[in-house]
Amino acid sequence: MKNRMILAITGIFLFLILASFASPAGISPPYWEGYPLYMNYGETKTVNFNLQNMVGNEDISVEAVINQGSDIASLEKTTYTARAGTSDTMIPLTITIPNDFDKQIQSVVLEFKTVTPSGEGMVTLGTGWTTSFDVIISEKEVQKSSLVWIIILLAAVVLVLALIIYKIVKRRR
Repeated sequence: MKNRMILAITGIFLFLILASFASPAGISPPYWEGYPLYMNYGETKTVNFNLQNMVGNEDISVEAVINQGSDIASLEKTTYTARAGTSDTMIPLTITIPNDFDKQIQSVVLEFKTVTPSGEGMVTLGTGWTTSFDVIISEKEVQKSSLVWIIILLAAVVLVLALIIYKIVKRRR
Protein backbone atom coordinates (compact mmCIF):
# COMPACT_ATOMS: atom_id res chain seq x y z
CA MET A 1 0.00 0.00 0.00
CA LYS A 2 2.82 2.35 0.90
CA ASN A 3 4.60 1.66 -2.43
CA ARG A 4 1.41 2.43 -4.38
CA MET A 5 1.01 5.74 -2.57
CA ILE A 6 4.61 6.73 -3.30
CA LEU A 7 4.19 5.66 -6.94
CA ALA A 8 0.97 7.71 -7.28
CA ILE A 9 2.56 10.82 -5.76
CA THR A 10 5.61 10.41 -8.00
CA GLY A 11 3.37 10.02 -11.06
CA ILE A 12 1.38 13.16 -10.23
CA PHE A 13 4.57 15.12 -9.56
CA LEU A 14 6.09 13.92 -12.86
CA PHE A 15 2.89 14.83 -14.75
CA LEU A 16 2.93 18.36 -13.32
CA ILE A 17 6.57 18.85 -14.28
CA LEU A 18 6.06 17.56 -17.84
CA ALA A 19 2.87 19.60 -18.29
CA SER A 20 4.88 22.77 -17.75
CA PHE A 21 6.90 21.96 -20.89
CA ALA A 22 3.85 21.81 -23.17
CA SER A 23 3.83 24.49 -25.81
CA PRO A 24 0.71 26.51 -26.64
CA ALA A 25 2.20 27.54 -29.98
CA GLY A 26 2.48 25.71 -33.27
CA ILE A 27 3.40 25.96 -36.94
CA SER A 28 0.94 25.07 -39.68
CA PRO A 29 2.74 24.26 -42.95
CA PRO A 30 1.03 24.55 -46.36
CA TYR A 31 3.01 21.56 -47.72
CA TRP A 32 4.38 18.45 -46.01
CA GLU A 33 5.76 15.00 -46.77
CA GLY A 34 3.25 13.37 -49.08
CA TYR A 35 1.82 16.74 -50.19
CA PRO A 36 4.59 18.35 -52.29
CA LEU A 37 4.81 21.73 -53.96
CA TYR A 38 4.82 21.58 -57.78
CA MET A 39 6.79 24.25 -59.63
CA ASN A 40 8.29 24.90 -63.06
CA TYR A 41 11.80 25.96 -64.02
CA GLY A 42 12.15 29.75 -63.85
CA GLU A 43 9.17 30.10 -61.49
CA THR A 44 9.00 31.90 -58.12
CA LYS A 45 6.37 31.29 -55.41
CA THR A 46 5.88 32.50 -51.87
CA VAL A 47 4.70 29.88 -49.40
CA ASN A 48 3.27 31.03 -46.04
CA PHE A 49 3.78 29.07 -42.84
CA ASN A 50 1.19 29.93 -40.19
CA LEU A 51 2.55 30.61 -36.68
CA GLN A 52 -0.17 30.15 -34.06
CA ASN A 53 -0.15 31.20 -30.39
CA MET A 54 -3.71 30.49 -29.27
CA VAL A 55 -3.21 29.44 -25.63
CA GLY A 56 -1.78 31.53 -22.84
CA ASN A 57 -1.23 35.22 -22.39
CA GLU A 58 2.39 35.64 -23.48
CA ASP A 59 3.72 36.56 -26.91
CA ILE A 60 6.24 34.18 -28.43
CA SER A 61 9.13 34.81 -30.76
CA VAL A 62 10.29 32.14 -33.19
CA GLU A 63 13.53 31.89 -35.13
CA ALA A 64 13.26 30.18 -38.53
CA VAL A 65 16.22 28.40 -40.13
CA ILE A 66 16.41 26.64 -43.50
CA ASN A 67 18.27 23.38 -42.83
CA GLN A 68 17.95 21.99 -46.34
CA GLY A 69 16.98 23.53 -49.68
CA SER A 70 18.56 26.95 -49.18
CA ASP A 71 19.67 26.86 -52.82
CA ILE A 72 16.05 27.51 -53.86
CA ALA A 73 14.39 28.76 -50.64
CA SER A 74 14.90 32.01 -48.71
CA LEU A 75 13.34 33.88 -45.80
CA GLU A 76 12.80 37.66 -45.64
CA LYS A 77 13.87 37.64 -42.00
CA THR A 78 14.61 34.93 -39.45
CA THR A 79 12.69 36.03 -36.33
CA TYR A 80 8.90 36.32 -36.12
CA THR A 81 6.66 37.20 -33.16
CA ALA A 82 3.13 35.91 -32.58
CA ARG A 83 0.94 37.83 -30.16
CA ALA A 84 -0.92 35.86 -27.50
CA GLY A 85 -4.27 34.50 -28.70
CA THR A 86 -3.52 34.89 -32.41
CA SER A 87 -3.36 32.44 -35.28
CA ASP A 88 -2.57 34.75 -38.18
CA THR A 89 1.18 35.35 -38.05
CA MET A 90 2.58 34.36 -41.44
CA ILE A 91 6.17 33.32 -42.10
CA PRO A 92 6.76 33.79 -45.85
CA LEU A 93 9.20 31.43 -47.55
CA THR A 94 10.16 32.43 -51.09
CA ILE A 95 11.05 29.59 -53.44
CA THR A 96 12.79 30.42 -56.72
CA ILE A 97 13.63 27.74 -59.27
CA PRO A 98 16.39 28.88 -61.67
CA ASN A 99 16.04 27.97 -65.36
CA ASP A 100 19.27 25.97 -65.20
CA PHE A 101 18.50 24.13 -61.93
CA ASP A 102 19.86 20.59 -62.20
CA LYS A 103 17.37 18.73 -59.97
CA GLN A 104 13.79 17.59 -60.48
CA ILE A 105 13.05 17.09 -56.77
CA GLN A 106 14.41 19.26 -53.98
CA SER A 107 13.65 18.74 -50.29
CA VAL A 108 13.11 21.80 -48.14
CA VAL A 109 13.53 21.41 -44.38
CA LEU A 110 12.70 24.27 -42.01
CA GLU A 111 13.40 24.40 -38.31
CA PHE A 112 11.54 26.77 -35.99
CA LYS A 113 12.77 27.43 -32.43
CA THR A 114 11.27 29.64 -29.77
CA VAL A 115 13.53 32.50 -28.76
CA THR A 116 13.53 33.58 -25.13
CA PRO A 117 14.47 37.11 -24.14
CA SER A 118 18.04 37.22 -22.88
CA GLY A 119 18.82 37.86 -19.25
CA GLU A 120 15.95 35.88 -17.72
CA GLY A 121 18.07 33.21 -16.10
CA MET A 122 20.95 30.86 -16.57
CA VAL A 123 19.00 27.98 -18.13
CA THR A 124 16.24 28.51 -20.64
CA LEU A 125 14.11 25.86 -22.26
CA GLY A 126 12.48 26.37 -25.60
CA THR A 127 10.26 24.59 -28.06
CA GLY A 128 11.10 23.67 -31.59
CA TRP A 129 9.37 22.35 -34.69
CA THR A 130 10.78 20.88 -37.85
CA THR A 131 8.78 20.69 -41.05
CA SER A 132 9.82 19.35 -44.42
CA PHE A 133 8.33 19.02 -47.89
CA ASP A 134 9.47 18.26 -51.42
CA VAL A 135 9.46 20.68 -54.34
CA ILE A 136 8.82 18.79 -57.57
CA ILE A 137 10.13 20.70 -60.57
CA SER A 138 9.01 20.10 -64.15
CA GLU A 139 8.92 21.76 -67.55
CA LYS A 140 6.04 24.11 -68.16
CA GLU A 141 3.35 22.35 -70.14
CA VAL A 142 2.05 23.95 -73.30
CA GLN A 143 -1.49 25.01 -72.64
CA LYS A 144 -3.46 22.57 -74.79
CA SER A 145 -6.65 24.56 -74.44
CA SER A 146 -4.92 27.73 -75.70
CA LEU A 147 -3.42 25.86 -78.64
CA VAL A 148 -6.82 24.41 -79.53
CA TRP A 149 -8.43 27.87 -79.44
CA ILE A 150 -5.72 29.30 -81.70
CA ILE A 151 -6.26 26.52 -84.24
CA ILE A 152 -10.05 27.02 -84.15
CA LEU A 153 -9.63 30.78 -84.59
CA LEU A 154 -7.28 30.32 -87.55
CA ALA A 155 -9.68 27.82 -89.16
CA ALA A 156 -12.56 30.30 -88.70
CA VAL A 157 -10.54 33.11 -90.33
CA VAL A 158 -9.63 30.86 -93.27
CA LEU A 159 -13.29 29.82 -93.64
CA VAL A 160 -14.51 33.44 -93.59
CA LEU A 161 -11.90 34.46 -96.20
CA ALA A 162 -12.89 31.50 -98.38
CA LEU A 163 -16.57 32.54 -98.20
CA ILE A 164 -15.72 36.16 -99.07
CA ILE A 165 -13.60 35.08 -102.05
CA TYR A 166 -16.36 32.70 -103.20
CA LYS A 167 -18.99 35.46 -103.09
CA ILE A 168 -16.74 37.91 -104.97
CA VAL A 169 -16.06 35.33 -107.69
CA LYS A 170 -19.77 34.45 -107.92
CA ARG A 171 -20.83 38.15 -108.38
CA ARG A 172 -18.32 38.70 -111.18
CA ARG A 173 -19.79 35.87 -113.26
